Order: sequence, then C-alpha cells, then structure tokens
Amino acid sequence: KAVVSTQSTGKTKEPKRVCITGAAGRIAYSLIQSLAKGDVFGHDQPLILHLLDIEKSYHALEGIALEIQDLASNVVVDCMMTTSAEEALTGADLAVLIASHPHLPGMERVDLLRANTRIFKETGQVLEQVAKRSIKVLVVANPCNTNALITMTYAPSIHPSQFTGLSMLDHNRTVAQVSRRLSVSVEDVRNVVVWGNHSSTMFPDVSHASLRSPTGDWEPLTLLGEGDWARVELLEVVRNRYKEIINKRGMTTMSTGKAIADHLQNWMHGTPEGSHVSMAVPSNGEYNVPKGVFFSYPVTVTCSSKVSIMEGLDLDDYSKEMISKSYQELKHEAEEALQIALEE
Repeated sequence: KAVVSTQSTGKTKEPKRVCITGAAGRIAYSLIQSLAKGDVFGHDQPLILHLLDIEKSYHALEGIALEIQDLASNVVVDCMMTTSAEEALTGADLAVLIASHPHLPGMERVDLLRANTRIFKETGQVLEQVAKRSIKVLVVANPCNTNALITMTYAPSIHPSQFTGLSMLDHNRTVAQVSRRLSVSVEDVRNVVVWGNHSSTMFPDVSHASLRSPTGDWEPLTLLGEGDWARVELLEVVRNRYKEIINKRGMTTMSTGKAIADHLQNWMHGTPEGSHVSMAVPSNGEYNVPKGVFFSYPVTVTCSSKVSIMEGLDLDDYSKEMISKSYQELKHEAEEALQIALEE
C-alpha cells in the first residue's frame, strides 16, 4: 500500500473515500478526472481515492497518482494505491467496480462467466468482511447486472439498495440519438428508459420520454414512441454502439467514464423533479420481473440517495415482450453464475 498526498483543501467537510477497482485502466482514468473536478460529489466535498489494481499494473498506478497530484485538484486530497482488496475497501464510502476478466481470444462464454463470477464473489466476500455497512457499490464491469447480483449475494450484511449496476451509458446513448433525430439539445430530452440486461436484449424505450417545448413546458414525445425508427433503428444503434466503437477505436473510455459520473451524480444528489433515469437495481416484481435479478429500470432518486423504481408506466404488448426477453436472458445468466459461485 502507498499513499500519495496532494494538498489540503481547507474544506470543513469530512472526506469521502472512493474505491475504484481496475484503477490503472482507461475507464478509471476517465472517471478520476470527473471526480477530481467535483462533477460527482461537488466542489466542496473532499475525496480520498483508494486505487486498486493487480500487481503487474502497480507501476501504472504510481503514474496515475502522480498525475492526480498534477491536476492540482481542490477536491482529491489523498490517494492510496494498493493491490489488496481488503485495504482498498476498508473505510470506503463508495466502491466503483470496474475490474473484470477480459474476453480473451478463444474464450467460451461460460469460461468468461466463470472467471468473472469468481472475481465478484471474492469482492462480495471482502465487502462482507471489511466494508462499512453504509457503503454504496456501483458495478460497471460486464456482465454488470449479474456481477452486481453475485457481489450483493456474497455481502449479505450490506442492504441490497446499496448495490446498483451501470445502465446509464445506454441511457445516454438513447438520449443522444433522440436529440440528433429531432435536432434538439440533449438537455431538452428526458425520461427515456433502458430496460433489462446490459446486453443485446436491452430495450431502449422512448415511449415515455418528454421533450421541452420552446415555452419551457415538457410535452410527451409521442412522435418517436411508435414506428420503425424507435423499434428498429434506435434499437440497433444503442444495442450495437459498443461493437461499433470497438471496431473503429478498440476501446470505449470517454463515454463510459461520463456515464459512471452521471450515474453517481444522480445517486448521490438525486434526480431532478419530474425526471427519471435508468439504473440496474434488484428486482422485486416490478413490471412482472420476478425477484432474483438486477434489472435496468426507470428510477427516481431522492436527495438522500434513496432509489425508487418508477412504477405505473403503461406498457404496450411490444414493450412487455421486450422486457420479458431480457428477463429470461438475465434469469438464465443469474442461475448459471450462482451455480458456478457455489462450486467455487
């Protein structure tokens, strides 16, 4: 373990400790910049970063810590680097779980699921052993819905409401496509929904979205809720965006880091009045999705960080079918991962 001090902020608030796994990676690199600028917790909230990665990445962690110093941030006051999950998660107020086993050439799906189930089972066990009971955990690493389920399962002393999975990236992609389609600002589009698994079965839904009119009023976005664009083109763009970027650039970092920051900002400070966002949270039967999976839902968040699933949205038969398909995939994946965890 090593600690690299930055500088005193003169702030009176108690620092919050943020653990980031896979901290030497590109997604964490993007996220750290948002944290250091105060985009997530605010400019008056000092942070201590707990940067966790594997031994062979420690040299890179040292470089990142030096860059954090050079940011001259008045938000990040200390930075701890470690290869120990126990050290990284001890005392943390928030854990952002980015690290996962990569999909190597020739690797079968079940092998990847097995490798990541092992990682997130161990992470859950460490959370159970050393973490604050009040810690919040955001799972980013894919398959994030099932990884979140495994982590939560093996940290039973931490309330299920303190675990979420990232679907904000798909949410942002949906908002961006609507704004481009209508030639309006992204700030004038709200209440899209991404339902289900972060996979090829995800369902980006604009049938409940609103558009801000020139008078400032929010009006239903009914013109995009039906027809080929919403059900074909939008669906294909959002579902395949990751592959498209990987084929052109080999990685996605900037948009993922921004989505993590957006998710955390909503979770820490609450959603604007009249708005909901997409988060993967434990299902309790909402919209006929049984318990036992992490499912991306429309949620609202209070200023005290209480997440509530937005209930009462009317769903047509098409939407119900799309949600059911994603649930069936998640159910199978969850059952498989839980069985692997029992065998490990």
